[in-house]
Amino acid sequence: MTIQEQLGAVQEQFSGEFAVYAEHLETGEVIAFGAVEEPHLTASVMKLPVLVEALSQCHQGIHRLDELLEYRADDFVPGSGVLKDLTAGLRLSFRDALMLMMTISDNLATNMVLRTVGIDQVNRLCREWGLTQTVVHRKIAFDQPGPLAFTTPVDLVQLLRGIYHETMLDPQSSAIAMDMLARQEYNTLLTRQMPYELLEGTDDEAPLVKVLSKSGWDVGVVNDAGLVMTPWGDYAIAIMSEHCQDHRFHVDQEAHVLLPYAARAVFDHFVPESERHR
Repeated sequence: MTIQEQLGAVQEQFSGEFAVYAEHLETGEVIAFGAVEEPHLTASVMKLPVLVEALSQCHQGIHRLDELLEYRADDFVPGSGVLKDLTAGLRLSFRDALMLMMTISDNLATNMVLRTVGIDQVNRLCREWGLTQTVVHRKIAFDQPGPLAFTTPVDLVQLLRGIYHETMLDPQSSAIAMDMLARQEYNTLLTRQMPYELLEGTDDEAPLVKVLSKSGWDVGVVNDAGLVMTPWGDYAIAIMSEHCQDHRFHVDQEAHVLLPYAARAVFDHFVPESERHR
């Protein structure tokens, strides 16, 4: 089966719609399936451009990674993360707030960062870099009407490419961003069907394949975007889905079961098994 046929087979089983955009970062080969240029609800994937703007402002000297941010009462939001269970007035470094935002998708930490860097500045960054369909509308607040943010698979891959090639950020900031993405704890969409032996290292050897990603999850929406680093070449990938009829927040929610097969199909296309055994 061709890669398009494999992705189509996954779509046939899925109750919603999904789009995949992936780009090999050495050859430039592109895989596109579904509405890759149409705006999708981001869920927590919106934290990717927020991270880039935050690191850019630190590089410019507007803020510092060791600067202390205060958890204010109006930053509070439920959902993912740990700060919601702590006491307002807590202070932590900008770097730590970013780490919480990216690794455990801490919503409250995200609001602290957004308040510090400014939503308008995040959107300006997106416009300046040609992410024309990416926009953040507000801070995270589940009691506020209207969408949180929109983006496209194409925009996400462009952003990841900019981090990887150190064009959107300076080398040090790019390294920080990639390190945070590598530590994300909710990366099962891109990794669930990956060859286990390639993702797990041994006592003597590091894993052959590393996935650096940011996921997002809301009612009917499951997204993931990341860099897949392999000895056989690296690629960026974004998978965005909507209208899934399974609304559970569960590890075996439909999108979390089916969409990893789309991620695996892209992996096998860019990294054929014949190459892995050479």
